[in-house]
Amino acid sequence: MFAERRASARVRFNGAGLVQHDAIGMRGCTIVDISDGGARLCTDADLPSEFMLTLKTEGGEQRKSCRLVWRLHQEFGVRFLD
Repeated sequence: MFAERRASARVRFNGAGLVQHDAIGMRGCTIVDISDGGARLCTDADLPSEFMLTLKTEGGEQRKSCRLVWRLHQEFGVRFLD
């Protein structure tokens, strides 16, 4: 079993997001879970090492600057930079 290494606990989000970067334009994604420090995304796009993520929430939209931390098939772990 893997040891938990996250600084903050993740909670299930399962909502829509939008990845934006000059190299790929805008791509839709699913935000599977999220924490104060990062998120797990699911998309068929090949994500760059850094990009902007727009989260759609009940209160509107939030934009987060992200760095890619890991990838496994179509799932990606990202760290929030802001």
